[in-house]
Amino acid sequence: MAYPRLLATGAIAALILLTACSKSEQQQTGDGLRSDMQLHDTAYYIANDAARAEMQGVCDKWKASQRSPFSWPSVVVETCNNVASANEAIRRKKDRSDFKKGMGI
Repeated sequence: MAYPRLLATGAIAALILLTACSKSEQQQTGDGLRSDMQLHDTAYYIANDAARAEMQGVCDKWKASQRSPFSWPSVVVETCNNVASANEAIRRKKDRSDFKKGMGI
Protein backbone atom coordinates (compact mmCIF):
# COMPACT_ATOMS: atom_id res chain seq x y z
CA MET A 1 0.00 0.00 0.00
CA ALA A 2 2.91 2.37 0.57
CA TYR A 3 4.17 1.85 -2.98
CA PRO A 4 1.41 3.94 -4.71
CA ARG A 5 1.94 6.75 -2.19
CA LEU A 6 5.71 6.68 -2.83
CA LEU A 7 5.12 6.70 -6.58
CA ALA A 8 2.72 9.65 -6.32
CA THR A 9 5.16 11.56 -4.11
CA GLY A 10 7.99 10.91 -6.57
CA ALA A 11 5.86 12.09 -9.49
CA ILE A 12 4.96 15.30 -7.67
CA ALA A 13 8.60 15.94 -6.76
CA ALA A 14 9.68 15.41 -10.38
CA LEU A 15 7.00 17.79 -11.60
CA ILE A 16 8.11 20.47 -9.14
CA LEU A 17 11.75 20.09 -10.19
CA LEU A 18 10.88 20.36 -13.87
CA THR A 19 8.81 23.51 -13.40
CA ALA A 20 11.08 25.19 -10.84
CA CYS A 21 13.22 26.98 -13.43
CA SER A 22 11.63 28.86 -16.27
CA LYS A 23 13.46 29.16 -19.59
CA SER A 24 14.37 32.77 -18.84
CA GLU A 25 16.04 31.67 -15.60
CA GLN A 26 17.88 28.86 -17.36
CA GLN A 27 19.25 31.26 -19.99
CA GLN A 28 20.67 33.72 -17.47
CA THR A 29 24.43 33.75 -17.53
CA GLY A 30 25.09 36.31 -14.83
CA ASP A 31 26.95 38.60 -17.23
CA GLY A 32 27.25 42.06 -15.76
CA LEU A 33 26.40 40.99 -12.20
CA ARG A 34 29.15 41.95 -9.77
CA SER A 35 29.90 40.27 -6.49
CA ASP A 36 33.50 41.46 -6.11
CA MET A 37 32.85 43.99 -3.37
CA GLN A 38 34.03 44.62 0.13
CA LEU A 39 31.45 44.40 2.86
CA HIS A 40 30.85 47.76 4.54
CA ASP A 41 28.37 48.65 7.24
CA THR A 42 25.48 51.10 7.05
CA ALA A 43 27.48 53.91 8.68
CA TYR A 44 30.06 53.69 5.88
CA TYR A 45 27.39 54.11 3.21
CA ILE A 46 25.79 57.00 5.11
CA ALA A 47 29.15 58.82 5.14
CA ASN A 48 30.19 57.97 1.54
CA ASP A 49 27.70 59.13 -1.08
CA ALA A 50 29.78 57.94 -4.06
CA ALA A 51 30.20 54.42 -2.68
CA ARG A 52 26.49 54.26 -1.82
CA ALA A 53 25.49 55.36 -5.34
CA GLU A 54 27.86 52.83 -6.93
CA MET A 55 26.58 49.95 -4.80
CA GLN A 56 22.96 51.02 -5.38
CA GLY A 57 23.63 50.55 -9.09
CA VAL A 58 25.06 47.09 -8.46
CA CYS A 59 22.05 46.17 -6.31
CA ASP A 60 19.65 47.44 -8.98
CA LYS A 61 21.33 45.16 -11.54
CA TRP A 62 20.98 42.16 -9.22
CA LYS A 63 17.31 42.99 -8.62
CA ALA A 64 16.68 43.41 -12.36
CA SER A 65 18.25 40.00 -13.03
CA GLN A 66 15.07 38.43 -11.59
CA ARG A 67 17.16 35.85 -9.79
CA SER A 68 15.87 34.70 -6.48
CA PRO A 69 17.61 36.59 -3.64
CA PHE A 70 18.23 33.16 -2.10
CA SER A 71 20.69 32.48 -4.95
CA TRP A 72 22.62 35.75 -4.51
CA PRO A 73 26.09 35.67 -2.92
CA SER A 74 25.92 36.65 0.73
CA VAL A 75 28.16 39.68 0.23
CA VAL A 76 25.66 41.04 -2.30
CA VAL A 77 22.70 40.48 0.02
CA GLU A 78 24.47 42.15 2.96
CA THR A 79 25.70 45.05 0.84
CA CYS A 80 22.27 45.69 -0.66
CA ASN A 81 20.68 45.54 2.79
CA ASN A 82 23.27 47.99 4.16
CA VAL A 83 22.79 50.38 1.22
CA ALA A 84 19.01 50.26 1.67
CA SER A 85 19.41 50.91 5.39
CA ALA A 86 21.70 53.86 4.68
CA ASN A 87 19.21 55.31 2.20
CA GLU A 88 16.43 54.91 4.74
CA ALA A 89 18.49 56.54 7.51
CA ILE A 90 19.32 59.50 5.27
CA ARG A 91 15.66 59.87 4.28
CA ARG A 92 14.54 59.77 7.93
CA LYS A 93 17.14 62.38 8.91
CA LYS A 94 15.94 64.66 6.11
CA ASP A 95 12.29 64.13 7.09
CA ARG A 96 13.09 64.98 10.73
CA SER A 97 14.95 68.10 9.65
CA ASP A 98 12.06 69.19 7.42
CA PHE A 99 9.59 68.55 10.25
CA LYS A 100 11.66 70.60 12.71
CA LYS A 101 11.88 73.46 10.20
CA GLY A 102 8.12 73.30 9.72
CA MET A 103 7.59 73.46 13.48
CA GLY A 104 10.02 76.37 13.83
CA ILE A 105 12.44 74.42 15.97
